[in-house]
Amino acid sequence: MKRFKFVYKETIANIITESEEFYKIAIMAILEARSEIERYSMLNPEFLISLEPIECRAEGIVKRMCDAAKIAGVGPMASVAGAIAEYAVEKMVEAGARLAIVDNGGDIAIKTDREIRVGIYPTKLAFLIPPGDRLAVCTSSGKIGPSISFGFADCATVVAKDACIADAFATALGNLIKDDSNIGKIVEDFYEKYKKFLIGVLVVKEDSIAFAGKLPRLEIAKISEELISKL
Repeated sequence: MKRFKFVYKETIANIITESEEFYKIAIMAILEARSEIERYSMLNPEFLISLEPIECRAEGIVKRMCDAAKIAGVGPMASVAGAIAEYAVEKMVEAGARLAIVDNGGDIAIKTDREIRVGIYPTKLAFLIPPGDRLAVCTSSGKIGPSISFGFADCATVVAKDACIADAFATALGNLIKDDSNIGKIVEDFYEKYKKFLIGVLVVKEDSIAFAGKLPRLEIAKISEELISKL
């Protein structure tokens, strides 16, 4: 297992894989995805600023983002970090990687052939992820990070098969968590409404925690600041 850090413009990614060969493939995929998004947004500036779903006449990663946004009821850029991470992992797996993890600022696409732990920042919790099929863990916060959130959760975390979908829904879930929220009911209702697309959801707000669905096993863990995808 090798860990690499890649920083380019707004992208701050931790990449874990077997070799430098797959790391280079991940970098090329990230740059390709970013280029596609940048080209589209130059011609369609609404894509960058809309906080609601919009119609997109596009294919590839831009279409994925718009489709995810439409399902979750958010703007397309709500899924950008997860979409890029998902695309990079796809390319790594296509090239033969058995371990391909891309953590793009807390939005994580995973394909693993071994047991791993995924910390949920800023809590002391971690998911124990078994080897198996593709998985995504994406988190939105109303208290940390540069992303727009209209809520006040310490973390609103979504687990799904696809990181583009998980990222969009993490934003949507985070937006619902207000100062006086009954987070247990919000989480339960949110999962019931969208369980077709999600594996599970988790919200932490101050001393309260709520979850629903079939989440990976949760453990108390010591999370190293050095491993967090931030500058």
